[in-house]
Amino acid sequence: MAAMAEAAVTAGLAGLAFTDHIEWEPGDEATGYLQPAAYFAEVEAVRSRYSGRLTVLAGAEFGSPHRFPAAAAALAVAYPWDFILGSIHWVDGEPGWYRRFFEPGLETAYTRYFDELVGLAREGEYDMLAHLDLPRRDSWALCQQLLPVEPFAEPIRAALQAAIARGKGLEINTSALAYGGSEPLPNLTVLRWYRELGGELLVFGSDAHAPERVGQHFTLARELALAAGFTRLARFERRQVVDWIPL
Repeated sequence: MAAMAEAAVTAGLAGLAFTDHIEWEPGDEATGYLQPAAYFAEVEAVRSRYSGRLTVLAGAEFGSPHRFPAAAAALAVAYPWDFILGSIHWVDGEPGWYRRFFEPGLETAYTRYFDELVGLAREGEYDMLAHLDLPRRDSWALCQQLLPVEPFAEPIRAALQAAIARGKGLEINTSALAYGGSEPLPNLTVLRWYRELGGELLVFGSDAHAPERVGQHFTLARELALAAGFTRLARFERRQVVDWIPL
């Protein structure tokens, strides 16, 4: 965490959230990986070390919390999280980041994912939806193929409407550019749908996984947010919006 925090300072960020993966799907590398006591101890150490220079938030990325509602709800209240992302990495017990997920065809893979996304948006434990159109990143990284989002407008818009109705928001995730993609997750089209539907809560995430990627491509994320009609980002503490950051 200290290396990530130092990278954030170097990148000129005012703060960051450590949103470690939490999964419950058997077979996932992240299932059972996070040790909350050790995690929060290190968060506090980094907060103390960077006090006055960097706001450090305790976050988590809950994988498919709508599929594991009891476990997700229990973990959400057991610790003082500032911010919880909701994401999907598995569909029907199958990992979505392997080439075989796309073997039946990209349209089938995307449809399965976006149908699952609607369930997460409606029922899951989260504050913000993470990397909303993740299969676009993975289909490009694995197969060098990409489908537009417009044919999947119905489930995507349904997910966005559900999030808005629940007071939840959306992450602009820039990791796709690190995999050779040309657009963040989601792209400008989806951001405009979100705004048109009344969405207001927005955050940036670099999904870094390594210090050199902390805050990467946030300039592009800002440009897209402005183009979609947003003027500010939300800042969270204890899972509540406590401030707004002008774009």
